[in-house]
Amino acid sequence: MTEQARRTVASYATYQEAEHAVDHLADQGFPVQKVAIIGRDMRLVEQVNGRTGYGEAALHGAAT
Repeated sequence: MTEQARRTVASYATYQEAEHAVDHLADQGFPVQKVAIIGRDMRLVEQVNGRTGYGEAALHGAAT
């Protein structure tokens, strides 16, 4: 399977704004598994896997 080229569909000044936009997409039923948040001047690309609850997020954070 080949990965499709990524394209920018929105740009935000902060990570929190981008995260809020992804939450809004999820609320509207958009398949957020196809979304990535890519920061500028960073070494991390966050692939969105779906909505995460506080408990699951804490567990993943503790594991990291």
